[in-house]
Amino acid sequence: MKNTDGTRLHSAVRPLVQDALQRGMDRRSVLRVLSWLGVSLASARGVLGFTAAAAPSTASSPAQVPQRGGTLRFVCSVQQMTDPATTTWIEASNLFRNSVEFLTYVDSDNVTHPYLAESWHPSEDLRTWEFKLRDGIRWSNGERLTVADVAFNINRWIAPSSKSPNRTTFAAITAIEPLDELRFRLHLSRPICSLPEHLYAATCPILHRRFEEQGANWPRNPLGTGPFQLTDYHVSRLAVFKRRRDYWGPAAYLDEIRYLDLGTEIATHVAALAAGQVDLLYRLTIAELDLVQRFPSMRLLSEPSAQTLVMRMQQDQKPYDDVRVRKALVLACDREQMLRLAYRNHGVLGEHHHVAPFHPDYFRLPPIKRDVGAARRLLAAAGHPSGIDLTLCLGNTQGRYEQDTAQVLQQNCAEAGIRLALQVIPAAQYWTIWDKVPFGMTYWAHRPLGVMALELAYRSGSVWNESHFANPRFDAALDRALAILDPQHRSAAMGDAERILQEEAVMIQAFFPQKLTVASTRVRDFRADPQDYYRMDRVWLA
Repeated sequence: MKNTDGTRLHSAVRPLVQDALQRGMDRRSVLRVLSWLGVSLASARGVLGFTAAAAPSTASSPAQVPQRGGTLRFVCSVQQMTDPATTTWIEASNLFRNSVEFLTYVDSDNVTHPYLAESWHPSEDLRTWEFKLRDGIRWSNGERLTVADVAFNINRWIAPSSKSPNRTTFAAITAIEPLDELRFRLHLSRPICSLPEHLYAATCPILHRRFEEQGANWPRNPLGTGPFQLTDYHVSRLAVFKRRRDYWGPAAYLDEIRYLDLGTEIATHVAALAAGQVDLLYRLTIAELDLVQRFPSMRLLSEPSAQTLVMRMQQDQKPYDDVRVRKALVLACDREQMLRLAYRNHGVLGEHHHVAPFHPDYFRLPPIKRDVGAARRLLAAAGHPSGIDLTLCLGNTQGRYEQDTAQVLQQNCAEAGIRLALQVIPAAQYWTIWDKVPFGMTYWAHRPLGVMALELAYRSGSVWNESHFANPRFDAALDRALAILDPQHRSAAMGDAERILQEEAVMIQAFFPQKLTVASTRVRDFRADPQDYYRMDRVWLA
C-alpha cells in the first residue's frame, strides 16, 4: 500500500484503521493518527475508504468569496521576547507565528498537516523519521530554506545547554542526518508515535540558521519564511506585521495586523471592541460573557479545550516535601464548587492529573472525592495537629477567574484546618517567577494529547517541570504511551501515568475551562482554537 507521493505506508496503517472502525472510533480520531504516520489526506480518504465528509472542518463562516486588504486590530499582550524557542507564554507565539513557520501544522481539530515539511515517513519501529521540505521556500531576506536551517534549530533545541522546553520534548532525538538540501532523517533513542504533532508546539518555529550569529534577538532581526513581516515591536504596547508580497505560499488576505496591548483588564478589551476601536480579542473570560452577549456587533467564539489551572506544589520544598500535606490539600478542595463559582460551569472537571476526559489518550480513573476529615488526619500525621499556614501565589495571567478559583480553595482549606493566604502578583511580574514559587497557580495551555502536557510539565528534569516532580515509574509510563500508535491502547499506559500523579498529589487541578474569545462580525474565517495557535493568513475582513 502506497501514499499519494509513491512512498510505502507504514505497515500499521491498514490494521489500525480496520480495528479502529470496527471498535466504533470516529474517523477524525483515526485521521489524526494516520497524519502522524505521514498518510496524506488523499490516501486516507481514497485508499482507506474515507469520504470527503470525514475531513475536519476549518471554516468558521458561511462560504463567501474572501476580500483582500485591510488592517486587522488584534488585542493581545505584546511581551518581552527574544528567542521563540524559549518563549513561555502562548501570546508571544501568537505574534511570531505570522512570520516564522513550523515543519508541521495542527489544525483546530487536532489533525496534523504538512507545512514547511512536505511529507514525513516513520520507520516500522518509529525510531527513524524521514522528512522532506517543500522546495522553493524563501526567507524574507531572499535566501532559500534548506535542511541546514532545520538542523540548526533541532541541534540547539536538544543541546545540553538548551533552555527551551524542546530539550525535554525531543530528548529522544540522537541525531539529525541531512540527506540532501531538502531531505533529512531524525534518529530517536526510543519510539515516539506523535513526533509530527510535537513539532507544532509553540516553541518549535524554524528560525534562520544564522539566528545566533545575528544576535539571537528575533524582534530586532525578524527573519522569517511566513506570510507577514514584523515591522514594529514595542513591548506592552504594539506589534505590527505587514503582508509579504514575496511569500512562497498563497498570499495572505490582510494587508496588515496590528497587535494592541491594552493591559490585563479584559472588560477594557470588550469596551474597545464595542467602540469599533479593535476587531478581535485574544481571549475572553467568563466574567465578560454577559457583557458580550449584549452587543449584536460581536461574535462569541468557543471551543472545548484542555487549557487548565494547576495549583502545584514543589516537592523539594517544605512542607510540600511531605506527601501527606500535599494529599491533605487535594482532599480539602471542592472541584465542583470551583467550576461552578469561578467559571459558571463552562468547563469540564479536572481529576488532579492534567489529562482531560476528551484527550484521545485519557484513561478514566476512580474519582478522588473530597474528604475534609481525611485531610485533617493526614495533617495531624504529618505533625500539624493544629493545622498549617500556607501561601498560594498567583498572577491572574488569564483573568480574574484565577483569583476566584483560589478564593474557593481558600475557603475549602479552612474547613480542613489549612490557613491559606493568597499572594496575588501583577501578571507581568508573575511571568518571571511562575516556576520558582513553592506553591503556585499556573495556567497551562491546551495540548492536543495528554502525553504532551505530561511530558512538558512532569517528566524528570523537564525545563518546565515547575513542581520538581521526579519519578522513574512515571517517566517509564510516558515512554510506553509514546510508543503506542492506537489511541485507545495508549490510554492504558496513560492510566499508569495519571495514577502516579494522583498518588503523589503533585497538583490540585480543578477544571478545564472552555476556550472563549470574541470577534467583530466583520472578521471572517477566524475560528477559536483550543491551543490559541492562530494562523492569520486565511483570515479576512468583510
